[in-house]
Amino acid sequence: MSTEAAARELREELGEIAAIEDCAGCECLLGVAAQALADLRRLPGDEARDAEADVRRLLAAGGQSQHGCLECDPCLPVEPYRRFRAALAALDAPASDAASRGCPGCGCDGCS
Repeated sequence: MSTEAAARELREELGEIAAIEDCAGCECLLGVAAQALADLRRLPGDEARDAEADVRRLLAAGGQSQHGCLECDPCLPVEPYRRFRAALAALDAPASDAASRGCPGCGCDGCS
């Protein structure tokens, strides 16, 4: 998978998750989105910039109604972010510290 395809897939999946009312302001989604934003900033290409813009909007909207983890099983944003990180690792892209330790970035006990 190319870097652009990985960024596009992450962007689409996080957007779908953010459309779920209980997920939009969840600390899990917002944590994963913040970590994804840091990763996307390091990537080249238009798709990464588009994904970065969408994730920024997701963070702004979610921040308006932020709430704690609802302990959903499974935690929806975790798997798309793990696939994104795996795709980047396969492409030998730089990893963030949290992602290299296997943390999806949200910090809740159910997701780490």
